[in-house]
Formats: sequence, structure tokens, C-alpha cells
Amino acid sequence: MKSMAPPTQLQSTSLPSSPSPNTSKSTRSAADPADNTLAPFSLNPESWKPDPDVAAVACGLDTKVNYTKLSKAFAYAQKEGCHFIATNTDSTYPSSYGLLPGAGSISAPLRYALGKDPVVCGKPGGTMLDVIKAKIHFDPARTIMVGDRLNTDIEFGKHGGLATLLVLTGEHSTSFGISEGQSEPRIVSITAESEITGPSALPTVPDYVVQSLGDLRLADKA
Repeated sequence: MKSMAPPTQLQSTSLPSSPSPNTSKSTRSAADPADNTLAPFSLNPESWKPDPDVAAVACGLDTKVNYTKLSKAFAYAQKEGCHFIATNTDSTYPSSYGLLPGAGSISAPLRYALGKDPVVCGKPGGTMLDVIKAKIHFDPARTIMVGDRLNTDIEFGKHGGLATLLVLTGEHSTSFGISEGQSEPRIVSITAESEITGPSALPTVPDYVVQSLGDLRLADKA
């Protein structure tokens, strides 16, 4: 099997190697431990020579991001035919310390510098749903997207023409008329005009909201 040069990566762990379904080529990790440095990035051509065969820049969550990595990724992504890819564009992710910058914050500097958006493999981009539709034939009218984030899970469902159900176990825990710790299970259908228009409007409005997935048992009693 002929190999192509690996995609340069911005993330803490390497993307798995995998063959391309359309070619005999394969990709492999190009995450270089030597790039995890605080040393200034050298513009000396003798210090770093771009690999002419690199055909993709893949951005994920990188807790060791630095100017060296961004510079190398930017240099590759400017090349004609080089793909700019993001695993996801989450602005934040939850941790024991509260919310921290997500994978979207890693690709954001490149988006700004390049003046173009990446192909997003994960939510809310439509690429993943296109792949699912190609492999699993389903009726969008009978499908619902369940998630706990408005700007990823719910937007993903909306873009794909699916009904959406927000579960208040993530960032949105005290909204939509459901109080945190409420003992009575409740399914809320979003119909209030104030939640769709006006100064307090939500950027993305789900079709339904529940406190937890366990509340779905109410659907059987409706």
C-alpha cells in the first residue's frame, strides 16, 4: 500500500491511522513531540523544511498548542490542495475546574489567519451526518437528535432536518422553565415567542427539553 505524507496535526493525541476509502493511500500521525516547545519558532529554512507531500491539516483539542504548531499548520494549509480539517468546533468543554477552551479554540487562530473555515468532521458540521446517511438509510422525519449542547448537538440536528431534544445535563442546566433538581419529570415543548425572537432569544432553539433522559418514559404515558 502506497503511503502519502501524514497530515500535520494540532491536538494532544494523534489521530488514528486509517486507509482512505477512495484511494490506495493511507494517512498516519504527524504530531511531533519536538513541537511541544516554548522555544521561539525559527524562520530559518535550515531549521524546518515543509514536507511537500503533506495534503491536510487536522485540528483537534491540543492542550500544548503553541506558536510553532500554529505556524507549521498555517504554512501547510496555505498550499493549494491542502485540506483544512477540524475534528469539531466546540468553544468549550466541561472539566472539574469548570468550562475550559474546547477544540474550536485551537482551530480559531488558523481560521482567522487563513480567512477560511475548516471542514468540520464532528458536530455541528454536516459532514458526519452525510456519512451516516450514506451508510444507514433512515427517515429524518422519524429521527430525533438528543444532546446537551445547543451550539453542537442541537445545531447538528437542526442542520440535518431532524427533530431535536435538549437534555439539561450539560451547559444548559437551569433553562427552559425546568428547575435544577426538579422532582417531577417534565418534557417541555419550545413554543414561547420570547425564546425564538427578541433580546433574550436563544441562538439555537431545540424542539423539546428534558431534565434527563430518564424523563423520556413520560412519552409512553402521553
